[in-house]
Amino acid sequence: MFCNEGSDNDILDDDEEASMSSAKPSEIDPFDTVYSNIPDNTHILKVDENCKHCKARKFESETDGFCCRNGQIELKQPEPIPELMRLWSSMDADSRHFRENIRFFNG
Repeated sequence: MFCNEGSDNDILDDDEEASMSSAKPSEIDPFDTVYSNIPDNTHILKVDENCKHCKARKFESETDGFCCRNGQIELKQPEPIPELMRLWSSMDADSRHFRENIRFFNG
């Protein structure tokens, strides 16, 4: 016995296809919502020279030595964490997973 499943129901006339396509809800692109409020212009701070003592970048209104009290305070540079460096620079499965989901881990 030959079984032809749903052959009569699968064929639609051109009129039926047109009416079904107009009945489909329009899909909303989630990126339209995200990118709809981007400003047309940006505010950029004026460039000011770096601190003479610690070479920190300064805002325009900061006085000289504001960041380090004219060299009295010395900030220690943190040592990189070996495991994080491996995750960031390696090509193994753990590292790829880390980089692909970095927003999740940062959250």
